[in-house]
Amino acid sequence: MKKVFTISSSLLVAVLIFFVAYNIAFKKDSEVSKKTLKEYIGVKEERLDSLDSRIIPISDEPATGIFLDKKNEKISFYSTDNGKAWKINFTGSKKDNISNNDLIGLEDVLWSPSGHQVISVFKQIGGARRFSLYDYQKNQGVGLDGNISSIAWDNYGNKIIYGYTEKNGNKNISIADPDGKNWKKIADTQIQNLSIAPIPQTSLVSFWNEGKNKEETGLFVVGTNGGEVKKIFSGKFGADYKWSPSGERAIVSYLKDQAGNKMTTGLVDINGGYVDLGIPTIISKMEWSLDNKYVYYALPSMPENMTMPDDYKIGKFKTTDTFWKINIKNGEKTRLIGLEEINGAYDVDKLFLSPSEDALFFVNRSDGKIYRLKL
Repeated sequence: MKKVFTISSSLLVAVLIFFVAYNIAFKKDSEVSKKTLKEYIGVKEERLDSLDSRIIPISDEPATGIFLDKKNEKISFYSTDNGKAWKINFTGSKKDNISNNDLIGLEDVLWSPSGHQVISVFKQIGGARRFSLYDYQKNQGVGLDGNISSIAWDNYGNKIIYGYTEKNGNKNISIADPDGKNWKKIADTQIQNLSIAPIPQTSLVSFWNEGKNKEETGLFVVGTNGGEVKKIFSGKFGADYKWSPSGERAIVSYLKDQAGNKMTTGLVDINGGYVDLGIPTIISKMEWSLDNKYVYYALPSMPENMTMPDDYKIGKFKTTDTFWKINIKNGEKTRLIGLEEINGAYDVDKLFLSPSEDALFFVNRSDGKIYRLKL
């Protein structure tokens, strides 16, 4: 009996030693596997645990002036903290510095379609704006005329289109080389708060008065060589527009009732035809699909006592959004992500899609960072 007990005890000790050794080895192998995984996918350690989440932050700081480099699948942006410029991949795991210059008062950055040039927008005392051009290929910058009030790139990035105030106080829309040379007036206008957007796939320029609660908005078009100015849409208050990639239609967001604060949306075509979408959101929370068949959008919760869209634009309140898309042909709405999968509060701004349309990117106004929603 004593011999049996001794043998049993020895076996028990051996099993215990094996069990302890196995766990130590397994733990070590797990740590190596985790490290190898991180090295393989290039993901920062703090983001490894969030890979299964449908929505993740991909920038470490608040961002403005965002540019999508479709060819290289990179996103360029400027930090709103100090104006330094960065480039990140679509997961945010690799970050490269583009410019290390501190830019005081930077409000926005407009990239040329090629990504080689930028127009920086600086806010000055009193609310006025100052514009400057920087060429990354030439490493040269130049300040633009102080009488420019608003600006946009043309479809090719060869020209800038801008609102200009003449010495006599008259206003016009002009087109010029990016540095302001070889300018030409293409239209007269008396619009104070001017928004300008070239119409994709055309030689036309659209412009309108920036949407405000008490102002009726008119949408106008003119050729880049000048000529007749046509009003193609009007009668909406607080309106803003975003053209489809084909240039055939634009989303319009506007006040549902002139005296109210509720927003709604529709589609307007190049000839002024209108189709109602009925989505209670705003342009900055909407983006076209690459094939022009869908519109992706964030659906916000909005306080009843705010003046829309003015109070939202100046940051008087934040929204909590859900994510959707609509088929513009049949009006079918689809939720992009379930409520149970949304792991934070998102006030969506500046939506844009990945080239393969497998991810939707946006700036979260709650913290200013760039986020990715996996589709």
